[in-house]
Amino acid sequence: MKNKAGITFIGLIISVLILAIGISTLLKIYPVISTLSEKAKGNISVSFIADKIFALIENVYGNSNGPPVPTHLSGIDEEFPLYFYSVDIKEEKESLYNVDIEISWKKEGKIAKEYFSEKFRRR
Repeated sequence: MKNKAGITFIGLIISVLILAIGISTLLKIYPVISTLSEKAKGNISVSFIADKIFALIENVYGNSNGPPVPTHLSGIDEEFPLYFYSVDIKEEKESLYNVDIEISWKKEGKIAKEYFSEKFRRR
């Protein structure tokens, strides 16, 4: 009896079938991964804008010798022109302020909003 080594036709068909199933699964998952990636980018952008706005407010109005603290600010960030922000600042106690930030943007034809709240003290 001779020992024949090699790939049989049935082995080749099974390998191609497994490869096709794997590729079709990846093609089905790709849109989900793409959607999650876009959502994550949006969340990171919104969080970055909120942190930037809060840092700016704290730097400008955090010093007691600085300008008076406004009750409302709004605008569009230069780095992210598709995002609009609105800030309400309320004094809770003497020199302690509550900052409410609302960031809105257009997402799939609708207006999406995200809210952040922080506090800062004038020194």
